[in-house]
Amino acid sequence: MEDAQSRADQAEAAAEARYARLQRLMDLLEEPARRADAMLRLEAWLQMHPPPHRDSPGVA
Repeated sequence: MEDAQSRADQAEAAAEARYARLQRLMDLLEEPARRADAMLRLEAWLQMHPPPHRDSPGVA
């Protein structure tokens, strides 16, 4: 019985370690994904609202 409990504890610890590694990987991937999304949104906005040409009247 003691041996089965020990194996169960080891399996649980291994599962928790795998979960922690997966969570860390997700955290590492989340920031670049957020930046890429922001860049896509900015590009789309600029296509819909292009800045005026620098030689246009009223542009400093």
